[in-house]
Amino acid sequence: MRIVLGVGGDGAYEHAFAWVQALGFKQPQVILASVIEPPRPPVVGVVAPFPNEVLLSAVQAQEATAQERLNALQQTLQAQGIESETVILHGQATARLLELAEERQADLLALGGTRKGALQAFFVGSVARAALTTAKQSLLIAHTPPPTDAPLHAVLATDHSEYNYRCIDLLLLFAPRNLKRIAVTTAFDLDEETLESLTRNAPVVKESGVEWIIEQLHERNRRVCERLRPLQAACESVVVEGLPIPSIREAMDETQSQLLILGAKGHGLIERISLGSVSYHFAIGERANLLLLRVAE
Repeated sequence: MRIVLGVGGDGAYEHAFAWVQALGFKQPQVILASVIEPPRPPVVGVVAPFPNEVLLSAVQAQEATAQERLNALQQTLQAQGIESETVILHGQATARLLELAEERQADLLALGGTRKGALQAFFVGSVARAALTTAKQSLLIAHTPPPTDAPLHAVLATDHSEYNYRCIDLLLLFAPRNLKRIAVTTAFDLDEETLESLTRNAPVVKESGVEWIIEQLHERNRRVCERLRPLQAACESVVVEGLPIPSIREAMDETQSQLLILGAKGHGLIERISLGSVSYHFAIGERANLLLLRVAE
């Protein structure tokens, strides 16, 4: 699989770099990419009072620093037998990284979360936000490093839709062989009126009510575990009654998972306010490390 990993000067990329190494994807080819943005004037609309040779010297210094950083990362990957290359681009970071991912037909775009202040730390950076809404590739957004003294655990949230099953097939192609435990998690939220309408013509089901629904979802989750068997990870079913976002958060805590795996369908507003709203929330407003799977429509 081909991975574009964005490498910036703020160090946020370090967590994404560590996750790419830790997950153990099948035959990864990593493109380490840095973007040199043009010098910004001190005041909007005012040209910086520096001659061209000074600006050129500043850009060259940035390039040298970036190349040194990329070379060090490449050596680390080579020592692990991971194929890689380095690329330095010029322009606006968001646009250039997304263009590179498209040009190289990348399967995954790996990005680090922001390292700004306490409040801003709960939101991904501008590149990740743009990738979330426009990129065709799957995304890895890392806020914290993988553990070095504990096995890797993940929550895979599923609504058992056809699209979600296709995302699971993509996960099998990525083959993260170092996941040791996967909690296949489904959340449901039914009020009494909805439950009554669903079981009106099924008296046996009506008697058991929510318990019957929970058991059916466990059975579906167990079938997903069977599909995931090639990953050779321990797999368990988790069913939580409640709204998806707090339920997934609860599953992450209870299973001590360091990674959340979600499917993301589409980029538009309609997807965000329906199925995609869950993945959009966790990508934008949480500090969970996120593997966001995206398949072609």
